[in-house]
Amino acid sequence: MLLFTDRELVQEGELKRLIMRGICRMFPLRSAPTFRIDNAVILCDVDLENFASAHQLRSALAVHRSAESPVVFLLREKNHHTESQARALGASDLLSGEEGINAALRQLMAKFPFLRAHQSCVPPETQRAIEDLLEPNTWNAASNYGGLINAGAQAVLDAIEAEGIQHWMNEVLSYDNLTYQHCLLVAGTAAAFGSSLGFSREDKVLLTTAGFAHDVGKAFIPLEILNKQTALDAAEIANVRRHPMIGYAILKEHGVQNGDVLACVRSHHELLDGSGYPAGLMGNSLPDLVKMVTICDVFSALVERRTYKQPVTSEAAYDYLTDNEQWFDQALVRAFRRSILPT
Repeated sequence: MLLFTDRELVQEGELKRLIMRGICRMFPLRSAPTFRIDNAVILCDVDLENFASAHQLRSALAVHRSAESPVVFLLREKNHHTESQARALGASDLLSGEEGINAALRQLMAKFPFLRAHQSCVPPETQRAIEDLLEPNTWNAASNYGGLINAGAQAVLDAIEAEGIQHWMNEVLSYDNLTYQHCLLVAGTAAAFGSSLGFSREDKVLLTTAGFAHDVGKAFIPLEILNKQTALDAAEIANVRRHPMIGYAILKEHGVQNGDVLACVRSHHELLDGSGYPAGLMGNSLPDLVKMVTICDVFSALVERRTYKQPVTSEAAYDYLTDNEQWFDQALVRAFRRSILPT
């Protein structure tokens, strides 16, 4: 679904869930994409009384509207004039906007069941857990965070073992929220890694859990830094580098007691030669579980798109791991290959 809007919408509730899961792509009218996205439901949340907004919308629809694309208008004030304007712009359906965007989205999913029935390979337990863990306000309440993380991680492992890592990567790499995407990708590659090594169920869950929780500290890094369109400056880099210790501290504070998981959250940016952070640990001071999560983390970051770089192929990401033997345990890197590259 494409959402064109001329206002600053707060991403919360149904809108946040649809965007984070890759079902909805939201575009401000001033930056509507010039490339065509076929076979999408188009939702127009635009002030039709504003000539400039109506003109911009007409230009966007000229690119994206097709015979297969329902065009639904959210009318903030439903009257004869706005209905006529919407019909003139090609509306196939009209929704009332009086109760807000989330109520309108629920109406839209009732009209188009395929939106509601989107078959995600990411289980609902995992989606809910990641959404909660990356929401700063979540951490203000007492909750069973260990249980939340465990349920999300076990569901990741079950999905990977049922459908494979490639299906998981194909869906997750289409998501727009990059931190959400990254956590799911690291968890999925960790699950595939453990499965390819023939780990016991308990050890596979442990590795998947460590990958699932590794970046929870980013919930407390400002979004304007995490989503910055250009390279970070020194102060911003220092701010981002706080996230391992933040994640470690909040998990301990909220009752997560598994020392292996906590070590991975704290140390997943440490490198074999001691050049990593936050503590400059090196060599044998790094447990294998930490080294494995680091491999999954770096691989995932390389295959993901970023505002400042293009994604690389899985083969190129693996080559990066082998080319930098001073940073990554090569025995584990070779073992990792079986989990993410075809034989």
